[in-house]
Amino acid sequence: MADIETIKCNFIGDFKVGDNILANGKALCRLSSTNEANTFNKLMVVQAGSIVEAALDQIIYRAQNYTTEGVPNIPAEVLKKIRDTEIERFNNIIQAMKTHKLLDGLGATIYDDLHRLRELRNRVHIQFDDKPEELGRSDHDAFTSKNVAWSLDLCIKILKHLSEKFPRPERLGMFAHDVSIPRS
Repeated sequence: MADIETIKCNFIGDFKVGDNILANGKALCRLSSTNEANTFNKLMVVQAGSIVEAALDQIIYRAQNYTTEGVPNIPAEVLKKIRDTEIERFNNIIQAMKTHKLLDGLGATIYDDLHRLRELRNRVHIQFDDKPEELGRSDHDAFTSKNVAWSLDLCIKILKHLSEKFPRPERLGMFAHDVSIPRS
């Protein structure tokens, strides 16, 4: 069995999305525990990328829809800009996070790291095999154990950051999801 990290995801606003993040975390743990001969490397990176995208999207969702509750650590003028902008798709979510400096506390490379994860996740489309460029077109070369470990670490890092920086009010703690992600 893989080593597992469980994060209380108290930042989720749409509870069906929370249920889906939870289910995908469980699937990721199962893939990790049965990943003989690196057979599920690609699926693990895709799962990690999908969980990160959904988690980041929840901050945008709350900023746009939770006008009474608000979102801690996001200034009112930034909330207004987010509310006035249609934001969808992983690339645009990353750009919005960067524009409003919402993940700056995670280091200088965080936005580049997210774009790299996005490019790897997008390789779920088998014909889109040209990004990240330096990895070549072979899935075997792109989805190495090193890239799996990196994507899992990034997923854990993002979930922890969102939980710490953008929590919902404590009185809503009963609605938080405990999401399990395998450690590298």
